[in-house]
Amino acid sequence: MMWMVLLIVQPLLINTGRTQLHRTIGKVSWVLGPLIIVSMFLVGRGSYGRSIGKFPDQEVLGTMVLDIRGYISFAIFWALAMFYRKNSASHMRYMIATGLLAIGPGVGRGLISSGVEFPTALTITDVIDLVIVGFLLGYDIYRKKNYKPFLIVFVVFLVGAFLWQVRDSAAWQSFAKSYAALFY
Repeated sequence: MMWMVLLIVQPLLINTGRTQLHRTIGKVSWVLGPLIIVSMFLVGRGSYGRSIGKFPDQEVLGTMVLDIRGYISFAIFWALAMFYRKNSASHMRYMIATGLLAIGPGVGRGLISSGVEFPTALTITDVIDLVIVGFLLGYDIYRKKNYKPFLIVFVVFLVGAFLWQVRDSAAWQSFAKSYAALFY
């Protein structure tokens, strides 16, 4: 929640000319970002541990893609946002990307509670994410802005969506089994 508060407050500070306060508060993200990455990893590990024996191995290994892509995507976007902190246009786009990651879990749960099957709900949220980022990418291209940040974000989301679709493949199952043995 603290990250989402930062994503709302920080642009407001920039918009109202409080750049120094934005920079001061932004230092929190140097601690909060890594804590989020570690906590996302630990949530995935815990989910895996609770699922073993309760669900078929193929299903457990398949759903690992959600946790892995979540924390890796956040780590990529956060690291790029911090790297480009002095380039406000790129910094802003990567910070937006960290917020877009929150769409999937919320919309997915809403769809599931409305009767949509779990795999279908996740596919729908992936499409929604890709459409939003595709629109932002297209807008930057149209306005002749630096489109590279949203292109990178689009590719990361596309890879994540692809991995969800191939979660039952022998390649993913083998990777997930090795990953679980190594990290979980």
